[in-house]
Order: sequence, then structure tokens, then C-alpha cells
Amino acid sequence: MLSIITKCLLVSTSLSPVLGTMAVNQYERGEPWTSWTCWLAIAFLLVALCWALLKCAAKKAQKHTLFIQAFERKDQEVLTFLFIYLLPFLRPGGSTFASECITTVYILVIIILAIAHAGAFHFNPVMRLFGYRFYAVKTKHGVSNLLISREDLRRPGQEVQTVSLDWNVYLQVGDSDA
Repeated sequence: MLSIITKCLLVSTSLSPVLGTMAVNQYERGEPWTSWTCWLAIAFLLVALCWALLKCAAKKAQKHTLFIQAFERKDQEVLTFLFIYLLPFLRPGGSTFASECITTVYILVIIILAIAHAGAFHFNPVMRLFGYRFYAVKTKHGVSNLLISREDLRRPGQEVQTVSLDWNVYLQVGDSDA
């Protein structure tokens, strides 16, 4: 399982598009390149971090076989979270760069904590960009889990090789028995 720090880092990677939105917003307002490039650099760093965390977890974490009794796609709920990307545009004009940084960091920390605490891993557009899909799966014991997979699940009753990212979040690492 991932540590709390690693879990928060993985959740924070889902917010890299927000930082890209910040950069676009500041560029559009005519801010100097020094004020918006840091947001863009951090956004790209978070994308790279997401990729590295997934690769590291897939290679180093203990593998489990998960029998899927039933499943449902969960990555179609993105509209719920899209309001987050509008936050940078809701700022009053005339604020200083320092106050924008403080406000943005504060908002992002609150969002990261809320997503991590709720276990809402199923919203991560960066992971979706890497080809991952999110499924609510029910095991043969009736336990509901979140499965992150690059494969399309097509039928119930299959076993998949996974690693545990959290107590009920699994990352598929091998081919299914399809």
C-alpha cells in the first residue's frame, strides 16, 4: 500500500490541469512570463510524478489476484469535478502575484485533502491521459473496490493481477485471464 504522502502526491497529480489553467489565465491577462511559467512547470512536474508513481507501484508493490464478480465504470463522473478547473478564473482582478499564490496553494491543499480523504481516485484526468480507466468492482466476497486498469473490462467473472494502492484501491498490473 502507498504511504499517506505518496497517496497525497498521487491525488495532487489530478490537479495539474488546474495549474495549467492558472498559467493560461495569467498569460491571457498579460502577466510577465515569470509569473505563469512556474505554474506550467509544476503542472508538467506533477504529470511526470503521476507516471513515475504508477510505474513504481506496478513494479515494487506486492501483487494480488482480484476476482471480479461485477463491475461498473467510474471515470464518467468527471463533470462533478470540472468546477475545480474554473477556480482560477473566479478571482477578482488586481490581486498581487503573492496573494494569488497563497490563495491557489490554499485552495489546492483543501481540494487534495478532500479528494484523498474521500478516496476519490477515480477522478484523475492525468491517469486517463495515460490510458487508465476506473472501475467500481465487486469481488466474489461482495467487497466493493476501485480498480484502475488500462484494459477494458468486458465481462464479470474474471481474475486480474493487481497491486494495492490503498485499502480498497487496486492498480491492474497484468493481463486479465480473458
